[in-house]
Amino acid sequence: MLTYALKLADRYDGMIIATFPDVPEAMAMGRDYDEACEQAQGALEAALERYAAEGRPFPEACAAGRLTVSTEKFETLAVA
Repeated sequence: MLTYALKLADRYDGMIIATFPDVPEAMAMGRDYDEACEQAQGALEAALERYAAEGRPFPEACAAGRLTVSTEKFETLAVA
């Protein structure tokens, strides 16, 4: 399972932005924190799909945080 720290930030218009410090390509938004977290998993998986399609290694999970998002979708590809 791949797990990355998630950062949530309030936007000026009330939307919540979800980003991953270790996977800058993965970004999502939601009307509230719950929706932003739900959207974040899809954004993370889409970014990792691009890494896999380009033959690039997945980013190392270095950032620490209270919130994390995990995916098992790429479990077999993550083993190096």
